[in-house]
Amino acid sequence: MRGKKVIFTQPGMPIKCAGAPQKAMYLSCDHWMQSGQLKDMEVSFCNAGPVLFGCAPYVPPLMEYIGKYGINLDFGHNLIKIDGDAKKAWFKVTKEGAEPEIVERGFDMIHVCPPQSPPDFIKDSPLAGAGGWVDVDQETLRHSRFDNIFSLGDVTSTPNAKTVAAARKQAPIVAKNVIASLNGQDPKPLYDGYGSCPLTVEKGKIILAEFGYGGKVMPTFPWDSTKPRRAAWFLKKSVLPTVYWKLMLKGREWLAQ
Repeated sequence: MRGKKVIFTQPGMPIKCAGAPQKAMYLSCDHWMQSGQLKDMEVSFCNAGPVLFGCAPYVPPLMEYIGKYGINLDFGHNLIKIDGDAKKAWFKVTKEGAEPEIVERGFDMIHVCPPQSPPDFIKDSPLAGAGGWVDVDQETLRHSRFDNIFSLGDVTSTPNAKTVAAARKQAPIVAKNVIASLNGQDPKPLYDGYGSCPLTVEKGKIILAEFGYGGKVMPTFPWDSTKPRRAAWFLKKSVLPTVYWKLMLKGREWLAQ
């Protein structure tokens, strides 16, 4: 690593997997620590939001790694402009009780996670609600205005973490509710907002954050999901890719009949 100043960024929600920018940061810091470089570096996390992570029970263990790596937390910092050649970045800084201001910061390396939005063909269609997402009931996943339309995945208006784990949980619910609708019945299976975000806090350890609507912790395995674990690393590294490529993408799902 050449240089001293490193900035990791996270835009405003929603984004695909809210923990992804942090994963890059923790793994990088772990590598720099192991190579003896981190002690001479200044690492900052510029987050457009007001908190480190949206599900409160997972914040304390993440803060332990923030302290371990000596990361500066800068909340309310939204990246609006960047000059790569000059190694300068500009942030719109919003603090409670103060007018927003534009702050210029220099860097030797910057990790940019761009702001995200629905695709135009959804955002500009009759399916969209506020914010441009497909407007659905957050439990049945049926459209709020068109009874013959259901939606799942990142493009829905549901206030859950936008992860593959969420789509996997939603898929059989939508399948069952579509069949019920075709049979003239009311949708019954309800989506509880479940999503999973494996937070890779160091090489070999993961905090497997699993939670639903309202920030309710919803662990799948019989362990304290707020603790970093090697078992979770093995799950992420060796098991979940097989589940994704060999089962999910081939339409095989044991949660559905």
